Amino acid sequence: MPFWRLVLLGMPFLALAFGHLREMHDQQSLSRSVANMDDMLHMEDDLVSNVEKLAEALSRRAKTIKWGVFKMMKRRQQYKISREPFANPIDSFSLIRHMQSDWLMWLVYLEKPVGQEELAHLHSRMPLLPRYSDFADAAEGIRKMAATYEMPASDIANGLLDGVQYSSHLKPIDCLAMGLHLVKGSRWHAAEQWISAGIEAYDRKGSQVEMELLRGPELADLHRALAQVQMKQKNHEGALQAYQVALKLSPHDSDIFGEYRVLERRYLTLADAGIEPMEQDEEYNEYVLHPPCCSARCEVVRNLTRLYCVYNRVTSPFLQLAPIKTEILSLDPFVLLLHDMVRQKESTLIRASSKEHLLQSEITNTDASSSEDNVAIFRTSKSVWYSSDFNDTTKKITERLADATGLDMHFTEYFQVINYGLGGFFATHLDMLLSDKTRFNGTSDRIATTVFYLNGVRQGGATHFPLLNLTVFPQPGSALFWYNLDTKGNDQRSTMHTGCPVIVGSKWVMTKWVGDQGQEFTRPCVPSSSSAKELPSAERLII
Repeated sequence: MPFWRLVLLGMPFLALAFGHLREMHDQQSLSRSVANMDDMLHMEDDLVSNVEKLAEALSRRAKTIKWGVFKMMKRRQQYKISREPFANPIDSFSLIRHMQSDWLMWLVYLEKPVGQEELAHLHSRMPLLPRYSDFADAAEGIRKMAATYEMPASDIANGLLDGVQYSSHLKPIDCLAMGLHLVKGSRWHAAEQWISAGIEAYDRKGSQVEMELLRGPELADLHRALAQVQMKQKNHEGALQAYQVALKLSPHDSDIFGEYRVLERRYLTLADAGIEPMEQDEEYNEYVLHPPCCSARCEVVRNLTRLYCVYNRVTSPFLQLAPIKTEILSLDPFVLLLHDMVRQKESTLIRASSKEHLLQSEITNTDASSSEDNVAIFRTSKSVWYSSDFNDTTKKITERLADATGLDMHFTEYFQVINYGLGGFFATHLDMLLSDKTRFNGTSDRIATTVFYLNGVRQGGATHFPLLNLTVFPQPGSALFWYNLDTKGNDQRSTMHTGCPVIVGSKWVMTKWVGDQGQEFTRPCVPSSSSAKELPSAERLII
């Protein structure tokens, strides 16, 4: 399949080795879907309860030790106030027996491990906890979300997401972790923003509680990390200032002092030689990968000629009794928004039944010789497939789609139920699987796509067509329908679209792809789009 059919707009093909992809597939990838995120809260409840049991066991041991110390101190006090403490053989015998036996008992008691059951339980749960790959997925989701909606790191850290203020915020340790993740990808400018956001958040009330308990970082660590990132950007003066602040906060840290002295000598050498610091290359343009029009705040003018809303009564006899509210969003390519296609109870049932069966979404390359599906690194979601006759709900929705489009639903792929994860997105792509060269050799391709929106999304998560400047936000129960192939069966590249990153909320969609083979009588080839309104399919709605 041609390169541009998977990733467009100058985006390099982000392919991983098959072995690494398979390894990723075998992992939980917790951040690729928010549907099961509550499972981690339940797990933490279990882990906290387990640690509480350990604390109780340690408390009981401490109480026993204190009681023993009290009894022994009381014995010593009695010996001290006695005039002849060892004249009485009973006292002497008791002391010898105590020193010979009781301290052996204390040795055995103190050597006995405490909390082994709780520790074993904790070890058993460790494989279920998020791995570094899960953190990396989550960090990439935040990075792509920030790039797409042009959100500064400081805004995200303070809970300001695309103009909406939330009570949630990131701690300094979160910001530092995000910065260090970006450092691994040599994204120095973005890393500097996140580390600076961590420094700003350090004085926020309550931000240091978690850090002081176990691992830090100290404020000096943040300034040191800032200096290191500024050095990578050849900002030697800024790096020196950051190191000076770090040394002021932690004057006895030999590592910080050593790095500062090395940089100081290098900077002075460059200054004496009259050599200007090398300019930093521009950072990779994130906006090429994630078009900012996902927010629907584009300045490009759309051609709104002849667009309208109708009650569809013409593509099925049944619609004479129950017409479907239809918005025509584009004539060429033909794009519709169908309302009330999924009932609320149906949506709830689909989401509930899918939750336990979601797997990482994959991509298929039909043109390739291999039949393997690969985990998509530019599609952060989890999904599951259901046949059209899986249950009564899928049967009814299939019938409804046939009525709304006039197409034959006997030639379709399975439903794919999808839940998007943290910053979940689908990079700009086309849905047709074949090139024009291979499509006409008898292999079926996707003539049309339908995206059912199973719920609303509080922020983000739109479907964006960059070449049409068309952005459609999820509306519960609605379905977005378009043709991938024109009236002659050729590619319509203008249908390339983006699943924009989710900012806040859980995005559930269900897709249905219709094959071109089998539609010869419902959508036969015609010479031009102007003749399409004579077809028995949804183009009949064209006035």
